[in-house]
Amino acid sequence: MNRFGVMVVLYVLVFFITSGAAELTENLQSTGQIDSILSTYETKITELENVIIDLKSKIEKKEQEDELEKLLNDAKSLESVNREEEIGVGKKFHTGVRQQSGLNPNISLGGDFFAGMSTENTSFITEPSDYLYGNNGFFLREIELSLVAPLDPFTRGKTFISLQENEISIEEAYMEWLNLPFNMNFKIGLFNAEFGILNRYHDHALPQFDRPKVLTNYFTHANMGGFGVAGNFLLKPHFGAHASMLDLTVIKGGAGQSFTSEGEMSLLYVGNITNFYDITKNTFFEWRLGGVTGYNDALEEYRSYVGNLGINLKWIPVDRAKYRTIDWKTEFLYSRRNTPAGAIYTRGFYSSLQDKLNARWWLTGRIDYAELPYNSKQHEWAATIGADFWQSEFVFMRFQYQYSKRKYTYITNQPGIYPDDHSFIVQVNWAMGPHKHESY
Repeated sequence: MNRFGVMVVLYVLVFFITSGAAELTENLQSTGQIDSILSTYETKITELENVIIDLKSKIEKKEQEDELEKLLNDAKSLESVNREEEIGVGKKFHTGVRQQSGLNPNISLGGDFFAGMSTENTSFITEPSDYLYGNNGFFLREIELSLVAPLDPFTRGKTFISLQENEISIEEAYMEWLNLPFNMNFKIGLFNAEFGILNRYHDHALPQFDRPKVLTNYFTHANMGGFGVAGNFLLKPHFGAHASMLDLTVIKGGAGQSFTSEGEMSLLYVGNITNFYDITKNTFFEWRLGGVTGYNDALEEYRSYVGNLGINLKWIPVDRAKYRTIDWKTEFLYSRRNTPAGAIYTRGFYSSLQDKLNARWWLTGRIDYAELPYNSKQHEWAATIGADFWQSEFVFMRFQYQYSKRKYTYITNQPGIYPDDHSFIVQVNWAMGPHKHESY
């Protein structure tokens, strides 16, 4: 008999018992036994009601257990189906040899174009050089080909090839061993040194169209880099930081006006320590202290030293990172240049601010001051404002205005008049592939 039938029988018994009790009560009203009999019937009825309640509770509990068991069986069935689907779409290796497609690197291609207009038409401003990209015309700044891949579980390789209108060059090409003893990564090849905030940035990832004047005057608008080796060490936190890093680099190659590339060795020795702080869940801060030294003459008799102090503050709200960000970067550089006539001391700085207004638009601004590394009396001030429109993470357009006030009389390898000027730049940048316009 099923549970429902049991319930029906019990309710019928209660009905008949109560009916009989009522009839018997009428027959026995004349006798003295009625109270005793009624008490007995009431006890039996209460017992039967308790049995019914208990049985009903057990039936409901059993139904719940059956429903839970059904749900568990359904979940196991779905898990089995998902596992079969994962096995079906995953890679299958039947031998120890990797498939050819698994060996291919990530390949990206990016384009950087701009149009410029200046209030001055001298060759110093209009012609591309080590200091300026050109103006009063349309220009291809760079096509960049990127090849990035893990070589094995312990190393990775990166190569960036720059294609310009009249030149093809290798920006970087290096391999890196990861997770070595002493919390070290080790790099060998052609690369940009870890020095300051922006030296590792490629041109397409800069916060403004051009590099700050102090970096241009000391190192040209190219990155300070060359062939060499570098070690990156994760240190125990120092100075109250949440994380600290030390970078040591030795590279062969000059760096603009500060260091020569004509010597027999032309080695640059670079050191950089960086400390990171989480101020709040939305605010991050870092400061870095670095230095580089190398010879400034072809006979390698006189050295130059350039020190750097950089600070970077970022505010990125966790719940609105797509729409709001503020990024403030400031660097101070100080140079000592030894010469036959004595030491020359120069300095410079820049301060850059980026404000993300929404998912598409950024406002940017920067102020610069820079002296020439071989003459502290020659200097330049510049003020820059701009707006960036990100059509997507693959395409952006930049509109930038800059005023430069120059006090130069002579710049090595750059003849001409050096006038003050107002310039306006429209830049278009695009990328295909996984290497986009992020800082690098």
